[in-house]
Amino acid sequence: MRAMAVYQLKGGVGKTTTAVNLAALAAREKIPTLLWDLDPQGAASWILGIDKGHKQDELWNSDEPINRYIQPSTIPRLDVLSADSSLRKFHQSLSGKKEARQRMAEVLDRLAEDYGLIIIDCPPMMTPQMEGVLRAVDRILVPVEPSVLSIRAYEQIRAQFDWAKKSQWLPFVTMIDRRKPAHLRWVKSGLEHFPEILRTFVAYSASAERMLELRSPIVEQQPTVPLARNYQALWKALKPKLNLC
Repeated sequence: MRAMAVYQLKGGVGKTTTAVNLAALAAREKIPTLLWDLDPQGAASWILGIDKGHKQDELWNSDEPINRYIQPSTIPRLDVLSADSSLRKFHQSLSGKKEARQRMAEVLDRLAEDYGLIIIDCPPMMTPQMEGVLRAVDRILVPVEPSVLSIRAYEQIRAQFDWAKKSQWLPFVTMIDRRKPAHLRWVKSGLEHFPEILRTFVAYSASAERMLELRSPIVEQQPTVPLARNYQALWKALKPKLNLC
């Protein structure tokens, strides 16, 4: 089993869109997949059709079976551990990164019997507890929008998480808007300063809004549109790096 966190310090860079579409693509390949929504907004849960669930803060404060918190989505082989507003106090539920890492590792170990891949949609926050979660996973997928603030946020987290091994760190460029010359200039010349960033790009697309209307991953509802093809290409690039059995 592999666990991959989708994380960025800056919001609005397509983190949740990435998480749900990659989860759907993995499930389509008959990989039992769990989308674990850790963002209090619960957008990933909502997109996958989950409106209600147990308060997730209870998971971090009790020893109840984790299956109690997991619900099936409408996509075969894709389950959801849904988020809710109780996660706003997530950083108060654990004493620090050591406890968060230990608790997450324990839960992931229990889930390994049922899932081949766990994708965690993380909130845009940098706390010791969040660092503990990231230390417990196998891979960290980081969407980087070609904008000043997004690049700055990426540099901040890369410096903060210098413990991450090269194989764990998977940044990629997202939300490229071809109408913006600054985006194109950065991809052409600025990207060369970041050799660790995957050369698989996800473009800005209005199809992301359509996905919200449909409450379903774009790769499921409109698999031939450019955004869906972008995510298909990203999944193809990521799959060998995940070493899935």
